[in-house]
Amino acid sequence: MQTVSSAYLRRSERVSATIPISLLVKWEASQTEHDAYTVDLSREGVRVRTSFMLIPGDMVGIVPWGDSGQAIPTRVVWVQGPGSSRGFLAGLEFLNTPPA
Repeated sequence: MQTVSSAYLRRSERVSATIPISLLVKWEASQTEHDAYTVDLSREGVRVRTSFMLIPGDMVGIVPWGDSGQAIPTRVVWVQGPGSSRGFLAGLEFLNTPPA
């Protein structure tokens, strides 16, 4: 039986990139900001590392550090960790993906 690597099943190629970002998480009537870093990026989303536990289905805004522009809207698709002292990994899907 032939196995197919999960990399071949992806909708678009991932590119490694470590970029400091802030995650804006709404909870009830308030919004909190958490520091994080990107691990890699694709056309459809981003994998991030954070010390804060995200929950699949949560809506999260991404703002690059030092940027005062609009937050990029995403949805948490999966969360892994904490596997080490480096915190959690999470997959975030962009909500406004441009057409291919």
